[in-house]
Amino acid sequence: MSATSCPECGEVIKPESINIAEGVALCTSCGQLSRLSEVAAGRRSVADVLSSLPRGCSLTESNQEFIASASLRSAAQGCGLMFMALFWNGITSIFVLIAFTGVYTNTVGPLPAWFPAPNDLNMTLSMSLFLCIFLIPFVTVGAGMIIALLTTLCGKVEVHIGEQEGRVRTGIGPLVWTRRFDPTTVQRVTNGLTSWSVNDRNLELIVIEASNRVEFGSMLEPGRREWLHTVVRELLLKPSPQERQATLEKIRNGQ
Repeated sequence: MSATSCPECGEVIKPESINIAEGVALCTSCGQLSRLSEVAAGRRSVADVLSSLPRGCSLTESNQEFIASASLRSAAQGCGLMFMALFWNGITSIFVLIAFTGVYTNTVGPLPAWFPAPNDLNMTLSMSLFLCIFLIPFVTVGAGMIIALLTTLCGKVEVHIGEQEGRVRTGIGPLVWTRRFDPTTVQRVTNGLTSWSVNDRNLELIVIEASNRVEFGSMLEPGRREWLHTVVRELLLKPSPQERQATLEKIRNGQ
């Protein structure tokens, strides 16, 4: 797509329709006024993104609210997290067994013969308790890896958009992180980068700028994240019922 294409309809924006001083560009085809940063980004147009529905994504309407959903399933991320989780938790579990053995032998007595830990560690109770406390952050990180692994296997991101309340829900089953925002105060829906990095690279995510800032979607595959970003922006920045229904129809026609 041309660097001067309209991010709404994909048509080329004429040079005379670009106002560098104000930082905006007007598309004469659809009448959309866009920021120059969005035009220069060279992203696919809204019509192009909504014309095809990525696998694992959906937009539904329920109880007077729209629900845009994107799956977090990723074979590549799942395999990587599985290796890390097994490696980390495997080593941590050895020290957990040692700590448990020390506490048990000092408070109860000798361990059963079948228990997979030696009875002759000669650890004092104070040393055993210190090891238990020392292992808390390592066990916490391991549990976080397991949750992240389960999320990449069957988790999802849901954005609920109602008239007076919006919610972003990320997770799996009962393990869901919910962040709320006021849809009537939304100013922009943009792309951003995580404050943390993986392999010295910050991950792209979706940002809703309202009365509070909500960031989400860093674990989504690029195609799903692009689709979710486009749908959420359309629903929040074009809040009339007719425009929302038009977005829903575009997605249904693209399925």
